[in-house]
Amino acid sequence: MKTKIPFAGRCLWLCTAVMGISITVAFRLVELQVIDSQKRGNIAREQLIERETIPAERGIIMDRNEEILTNNLQSAELIGDRYHLREVTLVVDGLAYNQVSNSEDWKNTTDPAVRRRLFSRARAKLLESVEEELTLEERAARRREIMADPNRSARIQNYDPVKVAELFRAHDELIAEIIHPFLRHIEIKERVEIEPERIITRRGRTITIPAKYEERVHYTTREDIINLIAQPEVDAFNREAEANGSEERRRYRMEILLARGLPVETADQIREALRSAHVRGVQIKTELRRSYVMPEMLSHVLGYVDGRNEGTCGVEGIFNSYLAGTDGLREYRHNARGQVLPNEDDRYLPPKHGLNLRLTIDMRLQAICEQELDRGMRHYRARRGCMIVVDPRTGDILAMVSRPAINLNTKNLITHEGTFTRGSVRDDDGAVVTGDFNFACQTRYEPGSTFKVVAVTTAVDNRIMGINTPVSCHPLPIANSRPVTDNPYNYGVLTVGQTLKKSSNPGAARIAIACKWSNYHEYVQRFGLTESSGVDLPSGGACKLANGNHLVNFSRIAYGYSVSVSPLHMAMVYATIANDGIRMRPRLIDSIIAADGSVYDPCPPQEVCRVMSPSTARAIRGALETVTEKSGPAGRGTATRAAIPGFRIGGKTGTAKKNRPGGGYYEGLYTVSFAGILPIDNPRLVVMTVIDEPHPRDCGAGGGTVAAPIFRAAAERFIKVLNLQPSDPEAYEKYLEEQAAGNNSREQ
Repeated sequence: MKTKIPFAGRCLWLCTAVMGISITVAFRLVELQVIDSQKRGNIAREQLIERETIPAERGIIMDRNEEILTNNLQSAELIGDRYHLREVTLVVDGLAYNQVSNSEDWKNTTDPAVRRRLFSRARAKLLESVEEELTLEERAARRREIMADPNRSARIQNYDPVKVAELFRAHDELIAEIIHPFLRHIEIKERVEIEPERIITRRGRTITIPAKYEERVHYTTREDIINLIAQPEVDAFNREAEANGSEERRRYRMEILLARGLPVETADQIREALRSAHVRGVQIKTELRRSYVMPEMLSHVLGYVDGRNEGTCGVEGIFNSYLAGTDGLREYRHNARGQVLPNEDDRYLPPKHGLNLRLTIDMRLQAICEQELDRGMRHYRARRGCMIVVDPRTGDILAMVSRPAINLNTKNLITHEGTFTRGSVRDDDGAVVTGDFNFACQTRYEPGSTFKVVAVTTAVDNRIMGINTPVSCHPLPIANSRPVTDNPYNYGVLTVGQTLKKSSNPGAARIAIACKWSNYHEYVQRFGLTESSGVDLPSGGACKLANGNHLVNFSRIAYGYSVSVSPLHMAMVYATIANDGIRMRPRLIDSIIAADGSVYDPCPPQEVCRVMSPSTARAIRGALETVTEKSGPAGRGTATRAAIPGFRIGGKTGTAKKNRPGGGYYEGLYTVSFAGILPIDNPRLVVMTVIDEPHPRDCGAGGGTVAAPIFRAAAERFIKVLNLQPSDPEAYEKYLEEQAAGNNSREQ
């Protein structure tokens, strides 16, 4: 009995093991046949579906007069799908058809059934030629090797790798033979090293001299196409890494860009040529490329798109979700040989085109600003600059130009001196100047005397002082600091309004101090200087002020130092004064329009708040008008070069030294500005002109001598374009006659 118990136990364990194996196999069979059948069926069906993306048209951008500023140019790109181009069972289709279609048997018959048999026979023969006899152990080892490499297809486990590689090479050559006639005009740029990197020792210091490169261009060859598909550089890197014992490996690009920007007609010809040759793995994708009608104008406002046709800056970036639209889709079913099959399940989803934007920009005024700013910056050899034109009644931005800028089509740099290749110009610190920075919105500068209206507004609106209240403009002593002066002038006693006319620093400081910091800071907030400008463009955020509870800081802030603002912020300050004290949100989008012409969003003007009473605004405008006068109480204003006879023009000049990064100010480097209101009695335009680091020339570098003349040159043309009526027609007619006589004398 004792010998039977161990035997019975062994039988029990054996039966249990057999039963476990049987259950596992049965469960796996059920999983494959029932549970995974739907999933695998879907995968198989997906491999027989060819999808074509139908790109949506990006919405157009137009100015307020519906002048088109952007276009969508339809083109196509040629994409190689490496997954299919390295699938043996698909590659043999094109090779077999190429062989059999050139045979005598094929040429001697037109019967479709006979030709199908010839093609099937040639295809099977090609597959047999690359098969490899393997034992079960070798097959398992091959499978493990392939499964470990995601770039290799599992279906090649039955084929000789060397023979398969030859097959792939032949297929690549076939593709190159088919598509090269359509691509041979395309240029290929190569960056070739002409001098290697060198390390030298000079005066005891080791200096690395970088390598030199040059760009060489040649037209596309068949070998170029073959190399794009085969990616021999990846093979070479991986072989070298394996030889060196390194585990690092590079992966092949599975989506290969063979050509881009092809005309749609050419793409259709390539598609038909590939389909006729039974070649699969090369797709034609239609794309819409953004083009700009006037690429050198309005660049910072419009912005541009990247390689995926998505906006990256300007309104192209801010409103990308509105402009982009949704791509459509077309699906085709085909059999294993690539033949398209009619199927009721084929889907077509039409694209949903993007919405259109109508800007508040008036391209007539924009062109004037671009030309006059460039002319002025050339004359004064300035570093940077901007002009902003605002309609104070609505907050509409009618023009905005900054320098440097970019060509939206070529991305070349645009300066007042000309156009330069992107990356070829560097600033004083050695950084590349790209022109992407919008000086009008993103910069922060100390505004100087244009900021004095904040102190005057606080005093007059709170009735602390009237516009005609006398103010001492003698040097103002400040404890533990230098006194506030108008060096080299001493204006004595002026009225509050005259402190703006003569731009007195001690006068502005005394007015602000009389108001106290709490009241003053409230108006800084009302003007919107402590928050972002609210414009639909990338901006630098809120302005920066020093702590005004400190008397030294407060006195400096009063006349535009110890405060950093953007030109757009200052433009909206003067627009508020011109609009009887009501601050409007800067408005760049007039309306958003659907593709069918209906208005999706009217984007109406938005009133932010009332900053001051209408009487205060009128009193300040009266003071600003005296700034452009050549005579009157207190003598000449600081902006007589902005005056146009026959029109009542007001404004304020600003001149501020540039601050050093480590503290203090540069001598001889200024940022100058002029904020002009045209006309002062019925404000239609507010024009902010800011010039950075002008050369002093003979007249000195000041807001009245640099920025004001640029404003005047632009304003004279604005008057004609907008047909503005003069307040004194006789004086204006006389002025025009004098101008005409002067032009005639110069021509003679």
